[in-house]
Amino acid sequence: MSPSAALHFNDRKPVGNQIAGIHVAVDGITEAFLRYASQQKFYCVAPDEKMFEAFQAYAERAGRRAADCEFLQETDVARFAEIGCLLKPEPFISSYAWARRQFDQKAYSICGLSHTMSTAKAMETVGNCVVNPMQSWDAIICPSVAIQNAIRALWAGWQEYLDERFGGVSKCPVQTPIIPLGIDCADIARNRAPALRAKQRKLLGIDEDTVVILFLGRLSYYSKVHPLPLFVAAERAAAQTGKKVHLAFYGYFMSQKFGEDFKSMARDMCDRATVSFTMNTEPEFPDGIWAAADIFSSPSDNIQESFGLTPIEAMASGLPVVISDWDGYREAITDGEEGILVPCTSPPPGTGVDQAYRYLTKEDNYGEYLAGASQTTAVDLEHMTKSFVTLINNPEKRKQMGEAGIKRAEAVYDWRHVIPAFDALFAELAERRQKDSESIPRGKGKPAHPSYPDPYTMFACFPSEPLALSDRLVSVHQSPAALTRLIKNRMNYFTPELMAPPEQLPVILHTIRTAPDITIANLATVIGNVDHPTLIRTVGWLIKLGCLRRRAV
Repeated sequence: MSPSAALHFNDRKPVGNQIAGIHVAVDGITEAFLRYASQQKFYCVAPDEKMFEAFQAYAERAGRRAADCEFLQETDVARFAEIGCLLKPEPFISSYAWARRQFDQKAYSICGLSHTMSTAKAMETVGNCVVNPMQSWDAIICPSVAIQNAIRALWAGWQEYLDERFGGVSKCPVQTPIIPLGIDCADIARNRAPALRAKQRKLLGIDEDTVVILFLGRLSYYSKVHPLPLFVAAERAAAQTGKKVHLAFYGYFMSQKFGEDFKSMARDMCDRATVSFTMNTEPEFPDGIWAAADIFSSPSDNIQESFGLTPIEAMASGLPVVISDWDGYREAITDGEEGILVPCTSPPPGTGVDQAYRYLTKEDNYGEYLAGASQTTAVDLEHMTKSFVTLINNPEKRKQMGEAGIKRAEAVYDWRHVIPAFDALFAELAERRQKDSESIPRGKGKPAHPSYPDPYTMFACFPSEPLALSDRLVSVHQSPAALTRLIKNRMNYFTPELMAPPEQLPVILHTIRTAPDITIANLATVIGNVDHPTLIRTVGWLIKLGCLRRRAV
């Protein structure tokens, strides 16, 4: 069977209209995987049947049958081994390595997809890859080189800490392949229709002579993009070119206060350039206002960003892009071909240790943490202004860059080309499982997780003395009816999965009755098909019920 993956699925819906990049990314990857992956059977790891039904709906939209899908739970590790890989569209995967360690560390691969890496949850769980039993056949898939470098920097900090504390040389074996997020270019192509452009401009009250610069996304200077460079550059470009310039924002405000702040800054900073704010709940613009625009711009300055889908969507819509030379944005385009990269700066490494501490101690919440970093990240205003001027004055340049963007989006970022990279990764990880050595192998009889030890080891000092394989057992006569009565009382038999099966109990008691002073070790040999831990637990339980006793020494 060719390498395949079981997809961890949790259909999280955004609150109201507050669609975040992670919602778009997870929805996109799920449907694209179902549509374009080479496997014919699709395995859904979900918390319940209702969620599985939602997965089947995704499958049907992707052209698959509901019958092509199989429901699995997180505990179905034996099935994961048959499939080859557990894929989670989020980076929170390190905890799954403990369950696999109990089963077989070489049985299957565990893969996650990284998105925002600035949250406490992301930093802590991805950081745990260094100390959890992850293997070289596991992977956290990165949408950009920038996120790959961020993850490696996080691990380097953990490794330095562990090496200083305990000595030695630490290394995280997890792979960090780069596979970008994708889009459906054929679906987005409708944004290029001339009739739609005319319709949307009319709805916005914008004539054809006006050059429209579009920003599309979450309207938050805390956690997305500070709008100052957009206001400044649009206003200066309008003054320098003498052309009508309209700056259009489309998305949603994180709060009413944010809306007031954005609009106040627009009034203060824009005189020649006009500004509008269109909410993503307005029914006239179900898919945004792409068609109305001439230029797309996003001067990203926030560490929560990881890749940036909107520049890719802009290219597929035939728009030239003016974006900051920031994180994954810089990988979206080739500067000067599909658009323009605007330089930016931020403080050097070592400058924000106190900021990190404020976030750790919750003196700053997540938004404040992001804002603190964004506040000192500067986008080159002169370069951005010059970029706008160049494109406003040159419609042919806009057209040329837009056409180049369409070609790049279709060739690099269409899901049809992205998903095969997942198939190739699964094959590579399967090969690694065959050839690479297992790190931190689990010793025989050892627990999978050090923080979840064998209770009889951790609390060995609690009883007067523990049972031993050398202990001799004596049967205390119990009628079958009496034994049945004891077992039927759920106070006496509430974790049957930890004991020998009910049909074995008469065999165990008969063996002890007919072989006086038999040891637990000898009993194990006679019974044969019950492992030692289960048998010893069963013996302890039967002693508790008064069916057996240890012979006094």
